[in-house]
Amino acid sequence: MISKLFGTEAPLLRRFVASVMLLSIIGGLVISIVIATAKLNHLNTEKEQAARLQLENILDSAAYAAFNLDSAQGLSLLKGFEGDHLFQAVIIFDNYEDVVASIEQPSEEEHLTGWMHYLLPVHENFTLSYPLSFKIYRDSQFVDQHVGNLIGKVSFHTSESEFYDLVSTICLSTMVEVLLIAIILSIFFHNQIGRPLTKIIHSIEKNAKLERQKNARPLEINGHENDEFGLLVNAYNNSVQQAVNYMRELECAKAELKALSEIDPLTNVSNRRALLGELNTLCNNEHPFALVSLDIDYFGGYNDANGHQAGDILLVRFANVLKQHLPQASISRTGGDEFVCIIPSLYHQQSVEDLLMPLLNIAVKEDVVSTPWLSTSIGVAFFPENGQTPRQLLHATDIALYVAKEAGRRCIRFYDKDADIARSNREAVRKALQRIIETKEFTLYYQPKVSMKTGLVTGCEALLRLNHSERQQSVAHVDIVEEAERTGLIVALGREIMRRAFLDVSQVMEHLPDDFRFSVNVSPQQLTSEGFIAELLSCSEDNDVPLQSLDIEITESSQMINTDSTYKVRNWLKNAGVTVSLDDFGTGFASLEYLLTYGFDQIKIDRQFTQVLPGDDDAKAIFNVVKYLADKLDMAVIAEGVETLDQETYLLNQGFELAQGYFYAKPLTIEDFMRFVASRQAKHSSCLDS
Repeated sequence: MISKLFGTEAPLLRRFVASVMLLSIIGGLVISIVIATAKLNHLNTEKEQAARLQLENILDSAAYAAFNLDSAQGLSLLKGFEGDHLFQAVIIFDNYEDVVASIEQPSEEEHLTGWMHYLLPVHENFTLSYPLSFKIYRDSQFVDQHVGNLIGKVSFHTSESEFYDLVSTICLSTMVEVLLIAIILSIFFHNQIGRPLTKIIHSIEKNAKLERQKNARPLEINGHENDEFGLLVNAYNNSVQQAVNYMRELECAKAELKALSEIDPLTNVSNRRALLGELNTLCNNEHPFALVSLDIDYFGGYNDANGHQAGDILLVRFANVLKQHLPQASISRTGGDEFVCIIPSLYHQQSVEDLLMPLLNIAVKEDVVSTPWLSTSIGVAFFPENGQTPRQLLHATDIALYVAKEAGRRCIRFYDKDADIARSNREAVRKALQRIIETKEFTLYYQPKVSMKTGLVTGCEALLRLNHSERQQSVAHVDIVEEAERTGLIVALGREIMRRAFLDVSQVMEHLPDDFRFSVNVSPQQLTSEGFIAELLSCSEDNDVPLQSLDIEITESSQMINTDSTYKVRNWLKNAGVTVSLDDFGTGFASLEYLLTYGFDQIKIDRQFTQVLPGDDDAKAIFNVVKYLADKLDMAVIAEGVETLDQETYLLNQGFELAQGYFYAKPLTIEDFMRFVASRQAKHSSCLDS
């Protein structure tokens, strides 16, 4: 019965009417109970007033009985309260609290259901007490004398029958009103909503049958053209028409997508999705095959120079060459200019190399494209030796292709595990580098520069050292710097090192000699980067360290670019009092042109030449030549890597003055460096005193 009225299968009108009726009945009952409870509260107040009035009417007679201690009179007086359920007991006390007369009513309690206790007003028995006084003649006048008390114990008990009578009276009128409203709302809903909605439903069902007969007509509902039902019908008609059109377009699109889902639309070879599916099948079959990745050399530059349209033509011709040269292979284009070929039943390197060698140089017709030939880089991996899943095999060919490009392009390389490990290590270095720049998790150590004549510290070189967390990953600071140079992140890393160096020096500046200079290694990329001069000024001003205390060491590991900006920066540094040293001289790109063009203040001879002194004649010759050039060009010379007394003695005899190396001290923290400076100064002072 309930499901027929309120279930989801019941008609909407029936559910609405049933819901309104049910809510009306529940609401009427609740309202009736609330009103009845309020009235019962008011009834208790009336009971209290009636009890007080009855007791006050017998006060004089009760006082007379208490004064005369007349129990008979008192009982006669209290007879009027017998049978009155309002009072539980009425008692007359004399002046000594003795009972003169009393009556008690039998207790009549009705059993109340649990929910009644929450609705009926709760009142404990109430006691009314009145003092009794009697006029007596004393000292020639009448005075009131206290002779006792009149006590009435009043019961406010409300019976269940009283409550039900009151509720039924109120509920009848309330329910009639609520049900009338419910009936009116139901009729209104039926006329305004139910009937038009039913017509629409019948029309849609009828139209559905006509649809199957390909004779469908638009829905119509008279009298509701401009209201919500009219809008609903119009929306339905429009949606049906759009759905028909959409389904037709969808069928066409599905057919096209099915054709294109595994075909590269430009070159008409398989795409990456088809490649993965085929690789998965071949790996499951466990038949050996070779997987080849081919990449057109310098295709990006060709695209930039000739436009993407010419590049697309080149890709199409390259795909056609692959089809002609490898007719048994499955060819796929995986993106850009990269193609992957699956060559079945080939698992010997020599056979694959012989087959692919003609693809390293491919002749191209010049009717449209602007190049007579193109070259390729090729990486090869074998199943199952180099990988047993599509992911592993594609990774292996990527590594092989990467090695081919690193080897100078236009060559064939096979997967090599060591190369894979090297690339993984480089990726670890790159991540460590990025983390260092972001979190500044590094420390600077300072290696002293010493005057070999006096033994005093004249300067120091700031050297990058990684924090403990980075060492745990086996990433060396040398690798960090090399990766930074290769990726261009050396500018950001160098900026952080410069800031840290200025901050460290600012904390010990007052304890350093006046002519002291601290050196910071700067890459040529950083030297010519935008904002380099502004960064130097900011570091100097923020840390109150003069630029005249700074020496910039240009690393010779990367080639200096002859540009106007390089000359402008060099001139600005010279005017600002910043000295510039050429680091690691003799091992990199430096040439005599460097020394003439950039006007270095110092030359630092690389440690590999110092370490073989004084026994190596070639090293001696190099030092002599450098000393001669430096003197002629008015440059100072610093010998790096001094580790023995013999080396220092030889350099002093040859006229060299400045040196750094483990013979004096290893790179030190700023605190240890300052202790080293202090010890050197103390030792020098003691020598002078003696």
